[in-house]
Amino acid sequence: MRVDSTNKKILPLYSALLIGLCAHAAGLHFSATNLPSLAGEYNCSYFSTNYLNVAAMLTFVTNSTGPLPPPTGPTWDFSQLQQTNEAILRTDIFAPADGMDGGSFPDASYAEQDSTITVSATNQTAWRYYSITDQGRFYNGYYVPGTDADGLAVLDPPTLDIPATITKGQTWTRTTSWNSTIDGYIPIEYGFSDIATVDAEGTLVLPNLGAMAAWRVHEVQGCTGYLFGSPYENSTNQCYYWLAPSLGVAVQITIYGSITVAGEIVPSPMTNSVERMYFASYYTDTISLPPSPIPQNLAIQVQDGSALLNWLTFSNSSNYQVLAKGSLASTNWQLLGLTSGTNWTDTLSPTQRFYRVVGLP
Repeated sequence: MRVDSTNKKILPLYSALLIGLCAHAAGLHFSATNLPSLAGEYNCSYFSTNYLNVAAMLTFVTNSTGPLPPPTGPTWDFSQLQQTNEAILRTDIFAPADGMDGGSFPDASYAEQDSTITVSATNQTAWRYYSITDQGRFYNGYYVPGTDADGLAVLDPPTLDIPATITKGQTWTRTTSWNSTIDGYIPIEYGFSDIATVDAEGTLVLPNLGAMAAWRVHEVQGCTGYLFGSPYENSTNQCYYWLAPSLGVAVQITIYGSITVAGEIVPSPMTNSVERMYFASYYTDTISLPPSPIPQNLAIQVQDGSALLNWLTFSNSSNYQVLAKGSLASTNWQLLGLTSGTNWTDTLSPTQRFYRVVGLP
């Protein structure tokens, strides 16, 4: 399908805009005033695009038969180590004045900067600006560098992206607009709206960080661009994100729909994007799950180049974390995976390895 040069300039920025409008937040009976917002704090996530099995990521590892409060509900396992298709996404918190075009956001109380880190380079991809009030956190706008279109978006009005408190079943809506230009002189106005619902709660398992209580929010987003007062482009996307106490948005999955430009359907540059946090400088594990039970009679034997682990079922545990480390003196346990069974097989390595199994509700 033909896409003219003007459309080509709009699409990359438009995709970035919707990434920025996915809410970044924290929840689970959590005050917005406790969101990570201090200059110098940062977190790191594994980041990928066009992942083929997003549908599986949205399902529970174990399903609950009814609405149960965390941490006794379903489990989502995002604990895999970095995959070959994943880059590192680092998000740093800055004072607004230190952010790109920060002077355009006088009411912001802090800024977030995203950078993608690969073997060859570190690239700044977006700045977001927020303010916190007794109503919750407001999203003031963003700046996306390196685009042909104007990367600055000052939202009018700022949107309440996270209410002061979060509860299961809660729903909120956002509507806003901003002005931009194409090629520096063609005016375009964007209108954005979404509806967000806290649709599930349970246990989230992250690489390096382990298991914790979390709630999932599902957003349906719509955005329309207007040229000279007439609709020119339109898109509807879906965003899922998991809120974890002390972390904020621990996992985020965005599913991009087609973009209609000048009446023609244009495939999105990305079908989806996935972020899953593995480190946060501000994480203290103060609101994590209670101490986990240790399965009884853990036994290990070596067979055909593998270590075979077996243990007895532990009461009140429906899943088990399997961890390992190379030295008893080390405090850095590596999460090997999550299982609902009572056995695990691990390929032997040339060096010694110690194992631990932890029961989860």
